Amino acid sequence: MRISQAQIQASYDVASRVYQHVISANTGAIDLHNNHGLNVNSAKDFIRNYSHLLRGEVYRRGMSKSAIDFYLTKFFEEHGSLEHGLAISAVEKHINYYERLRNTKLNELRSVVSRHKAKIVSTPDLGALLNNFNVAVKKALTDNQVQRQARLNKAVKLPDKVKVFTYAYVRNPDVVAEVLLRASGKCEHCKKLAPFNRKKDDSPYLEVHHKIQLSSNGEDTVENALGMV
Repeated sequence: MRISQAQIQASYDVASRVYQHVISANTGAIDLHNNHGLNVNSAKDFIRNYSHLLRGEVYRRGMSKSAIDFYLTKFFEEHGSLEHGLAISAVEKHINYYERLRNTKLNELRSVVSRHKAKIVSTPDLGALLNNFNVAVKKALTDNQVQRQARLNKAVKLPDKVKVFTYAYVRNPDVVAEVLLRASGKCEHCKKLAPFNRKKDDSPYLEVHHKIQLSSNGEDTVENALGMV
């Protein structure tokens, strides 16, 4: 059955709430089935894929080109260039996976990706920007709290913007470090331990999310952030 644009939008809205731990994945899937007519398994795929897209991870359950286009557009508008770039990377990984599996070509989906990549071809390089930020976070984690707090006391609360095609938020690595250390391996939303540790450094798998998104003029501060699964 063809999934309508209204169902795609509903799936995005519900998946976003699941990702932010406002509702559970099961509750979201039931909502999409009961209120928007989506098959429960399709609803679960949308919810799961949303998370993979925002993290730049390969997803294996396919989505239509209309759904991918809608999701990428919303990521760009609501999250900014960094997450938009990660989502594009996830779609490219899916395309490569599916084309090898089925011995086919997803030309229409590649066309969607090309249009979205045009939004981020500019300087500085998006990958380099993200890598530099991760290096800065790693360094901030090795500093002591006094050093971080001294920098935080002097730091501007609204982050600088770097022109890519639109703007990418240059987040404060000390905010990320301070929140991760405050969380101490536990999700600050559900209070449960991180489900696993990262292979590269054995650190608990938590991400720092803003309570009020930067795109909504939220502050890049410790107080406006949570360490979450």
